[in-house]
Amino acid sequence: MKMLLKASLILMLLPLLGCSKSNIEMYGTHYQTHKDLVSLENVLNLIDSEADTVFIQQILGKPIDFGFDYRYLIDSTGPNGCTVGAVFHINALGKIDDKWIGEICE
Repeated sequence: MKMLLKASLILMLLPLLGCSKSNIEMYGTHYQTHKDLVSLENVLNLIDSEADTVFIQQILGKPIDFGFDYRYLIDSTGPNGCTVGAVFHINALGKIDDKWIGEICE
């Protein structure tokens, strides 16, 4: 719990520090290092609809690639015992057409 609080505080302070990276890049870097929910949620909220898969990988790193969607997981399970993560659905043009975060119970 203390680690999550520290991560949340760091993420809230990053924009105030005037770093040269954009917010989405900072959150993506933090997610890649810590695999935390706060960073992943922030990236999901900042990624534009119709973003392409190359951009997603630049921000979040290598996904679990199902061909029709990319998945990024955190090191936790939800109330139903399922893995928690973000899912980015990919359309025929290689663009994100839907995205969500939560338990992935499949």
